[in-house]
Amino acid sequence: MDLPREDALRWLVKQYAHLRHSHGDAIGDPDLLEPSGRHFPDPFSKDGPSVARLFTRMIGYAPIADDLGVGLRFVEDEGEAGGGCGTGSCGGPAMNALKDRVIETDEAYVVELPVADVASPTLLTTSLARSIGTLVLFEASEEIERDDLGAMSEVAAAVCGAGILLTSGAYVYGKSCGGVRMHQHTHLSVEEHAVLLALFCSVHDVKPSVARAHLDATQREAFSEAWAWVESNPKLMADLRKRPEILADGVFAIEPVKGVLGRLFGKRADDGPADVVIAPKKRKERTPEEERRLQEARALVDQALRQG
Repeated sequence: MDLPREDALRWLVKQYAHLRHSHGDAIGDPDLLEPSGRHFPDPFSKDGPSVARLFTRMIGYAPIADDLGVGLRFVEDEGEAGGGCGTGSCGGPAMNALKDRVIETDEAYVVELPVADVASPTLLTTSLARSIGTLVLFEASEEIERDDLGAMSEVAAAVCGAGILLTSGAYVYGKSCGGVRMHQHTHLSVEEHAVLLALFCSVHDVKPSVARAHLDATQREAFSEAWAWVESNPKLMADLRKRPEILADGVFAIEPVKGVLGRLFGKRADDGPADVVIAPKKRKERTPEEERRLQEARALVDQALRQG
């Protein structure tokens, strides 16, 4: 599996940096949400109350005010197929019609959730994560073009810790009239979401093994490629971590993926240049007997030189 094209990589880093620079204080240091009992301990029965509990818990992990008015509505309309990020690299598996959306009213927000998504934990958490990303953008007063809202909602959700959920939802087995096939339940591709997940792990010092443990084979392969790229760009990661404002314009150098040894012996750029100081080795004190033998040896050498 290949990395996204360079223009897609640049777009992802640029948007990630913009959100960290503009809303870093609100975003803080979020957890990487794991699809396990650690972050989702509530029982689930594929019914309305279970979905509501799940949605409430996911909102609680996001940088959204606790008293924000949000309602949940189940829909069965056809909707329209989701679009890409404009980078041209959002191909791959067939895309489902992404029918979830967030509606802003005078009193509150209304999140519309497709009934069909409730049957699949992966599709459900993906849709809810994307909707929460949209809520984050709305509450942050981000001015997003309509065509870009889907992709940007996923970037915002990934920045807030939903990267595993979205990467899983970007490549899902599904049934069709032609048999089993792959579906993309996100606007961004699995490769792009793997990059966002790798960026999150790098920025927040999350071990990559934590993410890999919850990914299926295709997603793990995409994440491994993304993590190799992240490790090959320590300067870029240091800037994203501590100086995101200098990346928000999209003008920065991108290094190609290095070999294992190159990544192993590279050091984090934000550590600064290392001044290597070699401490002088302390000389061991000689015993009187060792000193006597040394003097005798020197005398023999001097005598040999004089005779020569």
